[in-house]
Amino acid sequence: MSFNPTMTLLARAAVELLPPRPTVIELGNQTFNADDAALRHVVGSAARRSDFDHDGLTSLLGATSKDRKGKTEAYYRCLGFADYQAIDVNATYGSLIMDLNRDLEADYDFKETFMLVTNNGTGEHIFNQASVFRNIHRLAKPGGLMLHLLPFMNYVNHGFYCFHPNLFHALAHRNGYGLEALGIANRYGAGVLFTPPDQGTDFAALLPDMKPVELRTLLSDVKNTRQTGWQGFKKRLKRIGREPKPGERFNESISRLQEADKNLLVFALLRKQSEEAFELPIQGLYAEAIDDSQLRTDYSAPKAAATAP
Repeated sequence: MSFNPTMTLLARAAVELLPPRPTVIELGNQTFNADDAALRHVVGSAARRSDFDHDGLTSLLGATSKDRKGKTEAYYRCLGFADYQAIDVNATYGSLIMDLNRDLEADYDFKETFMLVTNNGTGEHIFNQASVFRNIHRLAKPGGLMLHLLPFMNYVNHGFYCFHPNLFHALAHRNGYGLEALGIANRYGAGVLFTPPDQGTDFAALLPDMKPVELRTLLSDVKNTRQTGWQGFKKRLKRIGREPKPGERFNESISRLQEADKNLLVFALLRKQSEEAFELPIQGLYAEAIDDSQLRTDYSAPKAAATAP
């Protein structure tokens, strides 16, 4: 999997929401494909962090793209992480060999937990999505973060699936996760970003090419991602003098991003709040349409979130 510039920036930003010397496990072994622009930004933002390996980050910046390929663990170590592991079906870069279609605890007796769990370009290649998200939940410590960066648009035949922002909002609602960030981006770190107003960190400042967006915009239903010619002109005329709807704003954001790169990714940063077991979500659009009272109770109310340590 490719540890691209956007993931480079997201991992750096996530450190601001973690305790000192955190641990990390990644789904899928990761080829470090950070570009110079992302690494320069990370090096610049690292000046005030005494726990970072500044020389190590500078060395990564000075390395060639080829020499960086196997340096994902080194990058995390430079960011102050005390332990790094990855899971895949092969041992490339020293990853643990396990099948993510299966239950890691039941089938492999793997019970370790981590402060950061990443799903960077891996989940789309795995058929059993329930297993993927359940494993991520179990791998995360209470209070820890789960970082997803997955295909959203135009990744034709790249994997089995593409993903949408409403999935991560539903996961958070059903499992009592804190929603620390949600957005859309290209692989180079440009995009739109929602962060909660009370987050209290400079997380967004560490993603310089991400424009702020409302959560309701990211969760809106976009019917058309791009309209040109006469139909597009008529649609724009109708909007003169009124506030754009959330779906229209999302449509515009997608269109602008695709001018630079047709392939777009969705990312989410979720905080696990308790030791409760993982629960399958339902899309919010259909939660109120359930006719069975027990199912409605199961899906409509979020799990109570315990205070994380």
